Amino acid sequence: MKIRFLMVIFLVLLAQTSFAVTVPNLYRAEIILPLVDSEKKLINKAFKQAVEEVLIKVSGNLDGVMTVLPQGQKSAASWVAQHSITDENDLIELDGEFFPVKKVVVDFYAQSINDFLFSNQLAVWGANRPSLLLWIVEQGDFVRQVSGALAPSDLLNLVAADAALKGLPIYAPLQDDLDKQAVTVSDLWGMFEGPVITASRRYQTDVAGVLKVNNILGEYEANLMVLMPDEEPIKLFVQGLDKEDIAEQVNAALAKLFSARYAAVRGQGSANITLRVDEVKDFQTLDQIQTYLANIAVVRDVYLNSIKADQVRFSLVLDGDVSKLANAIALDSIIEQVTLDALDPDLNLVQAYRYSGVNNE
Repeated sequence: MKIRFLMVIFLVLLAQTSFAVTVPNLYRAEIILPLVDSEKKLINKAFKQAVEEVLIKVSGNLDGVMTVLPQGQKSAASWVAQHSITDENDLIELDGEFFPVKKVVVDFYAQSINDFLFSNQLAVWGANRPSLLLWIVEQGDFVRQVSGALAPSDLLNLVAADAALKGLPIYAPLQDDLDKQAVTVSDLWGMFEGPVITASRRYQTDVAGVLKVNNILGEYEANLMVLMPDEEPIKLFVQGLDKEDIAEQVNAALAKLFSARYAAVRGQGSANITLRVDEVKDFQTLDQIQTYLANIAVVRDVYLNSIKADQVRFSLVLDGDVSKLANAIALDSIIEQVTLDALDPDLNLVQAYRYSGVNNE
């Protein structure tokens, strides 16, 4: 059972099994602009802003996208699948004049965006993305406070809003009495892994993290700790002019980290592997597994190789190494990796999995 508490983008998952999150509308952007000149100029400007947002969201690599953005903006209009313009109720004041506001919704062809990123050796990160529970603790005027769904803050709202633009499923804890007992403000400020991991288990996200922000005489410093399952903590440091700057930098760092772990990059190595799945007992299960594999970002092609009793073999062509495939599969519970017996003839020849019987769709 999944129990959801939703506030802005705060989602609490209380479940026996954690699942990755399918991020919707990866290739869509909504742009708000004042109608200062003609509608044609407004549309051209919206297309340029929209393609920037979508390229960053699909790639997860802001720095890489910015190096090729001018080239992408020149082609943006030809990549548009559809767009719409609607009137907003607000007016924007510019230089003492008031202008009507338009919302331009732009949908791009996924193939055009992907081809551009691949041609520039940038990643294409699929919609299936890891969920991150982020504990945020701030210090200002020698007072420390922890943000949560029951204790919202400006920084939490800024992180949430920017995360949505970057396609990051970032969630906040409730910060209720149970959370306060499980992990203290001092634990979070000290970035002590044990209490954070213990408190985060309640939410069953794929990844947990702590963001510690210090305001020193109007200057902001932030330390970020990311806790991947069964791995050493990853720690990052950023400085910013204000909370909005910190939120954007932290999310950019998280997107780049996850993209490097899960996304496909062509031209930087590939692999051809055989993947064996046991306990496949009917055609519906076979079709589910093949469709699932085909939708993993690092899988370029998947072919049915053979069927023997309840054992199925697939041939996979990967954009990247086997570890990226394993990382992606670990986000879901459709198939799970198994260790082959030392006498199994497939030992060292295949990647071995079993069908788990779980379908999170």
